Amino acid sequence: MPNWYRVVGYKLVETMILESVKPYGVVIGFWFLQTFLRWFDRKFTSNPYITRNSSLAIYKIFHSGIEYDIHFKYSAVLNVACITLMYGIGLPILFPIAAFNFCNQYICERLIVAYQVKKPPVLDDKLAKNAIELLYWSPVLLLFNGYWMLSNHQIFLNVWSYIDQQDQGMKSDHHIDGDINWASPVLLMAATAILFTGVTKRFQSYLMDWGFAL
Repeated sequence: MPNWYRVVGYKLVETMILESVKPYGVVIGFWFLQTFLRWFDRKFTSNPYITRNSSLAIYKIFHSGIEYDIHFKYSAVLNVACITLMYGIGLPILFPIAAFNFCNQYICERLIVAYQVKKPPVLDDKLAKNAIELLYWSPVLLLFNGYWMLSNHQIFLNVWSYIDQQDQGMKSDHHIDGDINWASPVLLMAATAILFTGVTKRFQSYLMDWGFAL
């Protein structure tokens, strides 16, 4: 388990920190590229009426921006949310990093939509509903994986299974038992969450008919 924190946990935190500042790099890099291409098209002058292009279609591509790939933005948000909820109990520093990430994405996306891309198309709510459906199970991951990390005896009881040789793998002796300990409330909440989630998914139409809009 200590090796997990030193190898895997460190890489998770490092990657999340890099992802949190990456939106600014995308905005700045795309701005420089866009500015250089327009400057090159104007033959390195500031006169907007000078162009190297021979057709209006290519000129519009240079000066109107690219299409806004909103599905790619959703995937970035889902990635940060799911990783944070999956490992957040064992790595609590992921929660402020995720909040910092979402704040940076909000700022950068407003700049991108306002100044760098074409006007996004009018979409229905299907994409947003699909994202919410995927996030619906994230708290369940938080509770179950959180229980598994909190109930680890190597972390909280300093219990080790010693090895005879260096090339042997250390057994964790980590399994679900009937003991009541500090992680039991999380397991109870996890079981309740999976039951509640399953019922709402299976009987959603009936619940809505009875006035429970979930």
